[in-house]
Amino acid sequence: MVEHILDDESTEYLDVKTISGDTIPSYMEAIKSLEKAVIFAPSKSIYHKALSDIYAKLGMWAEAMENMNAPLPAEALSSKKAFEAATGYLKTAINLEPTNPDYHLALGQFYDMSNGNISLAEKELAKALAAYPVNAPLRYAVARQHLLMGRKGDALEQARILANIDDGYIIPESIEKKLMAERRTSYYLSRLSGSYLFKALEIAWRVSKDPEVVKGIAPDNPDAKEVLELFLEWKGIEG
Repeated sequence: MVEHILDDESTEYLDVKTISGDTIPSYMEAIKSLEKAVIFAPSKSIYHKALSDIYAKLGMWAEAMENMNAPLPAEALSSKKAFEAATGYLKTAINLEPTNPDYHLALGQFYDMSNGNISLAEKELAKALAAYPVNAPLRYAVARQHLLMGRKGDALEQARILANIDDGYIIPESIEKKLMAERRTSYYLSRLSGSYLFKALEIAWRVSKDPEVVKGIAPDNPDAKEVLELFLEWKGIEG
C-alpha cells in the first residue's frame, strides 16, 4: 500500500518519489497509512521500522532545507520533530524484536548521523554485531559506518574480523577453477573482487594507506592470497 502511495508514476518501475514540496502530501499520506497498520497490528515491528524510515528521510530533507534557510512547506515537519519520531518508532521496533541486527544497525547509524551521540551509536552497532556476529554484510556495514564517522581504529578492527569470517571468495578446487584462474575470466575476477574479503581490504587501505596493514588482515590461505594480489594489482601497489 505504502509503496504505491510513494511510487513515482513518471517511471515505469516501482520507485520512491523524491521528497519536495509537491510530494510531501504523499509522504504524510504514507505515514497515516502505516499508523493505521500499527493500530491494527501493534506488535508487528516491520510497521514501526517503516515509519521510522519515512520520518528519517523527511528529517534529513528538512535538515537540508533548514541549513539553506529555505522555508518548509506547510505540511512538512521540522528536522527535530521528524528525527524524534524516527527514533521513537525505531526504538519501539527494537523493543518488539530486540535481536534484529538490522534495527540496531539502523539506530546506531541514526544516532551517528542525527545527533552525533557517539556513545549511543557505538552501543547500538555493538548490539547489531552481537545479534549476528558471523554475518559478513552486517559487519561490513558496521565497518563502513565507523569509517564514515572517522573512527578508523574501530573500522580497521571490524575489517580484520570481516576478512576472517568471509568465505565467499573461496572456489572449490577443480580443473575449472584452475582454468578460470589461469585465464583470469570475468567470473573469476568478479568473484574475488565482489567478496567481503576484498571489501575488508579496501577499508584497511582507506584507513591506513599502508600495504603492510592491508596484507596483515588477509587470511593465510591460497584463495585469500589471490584476493589480496588482485587488490594490490588494482591499486597499483607492488606486492
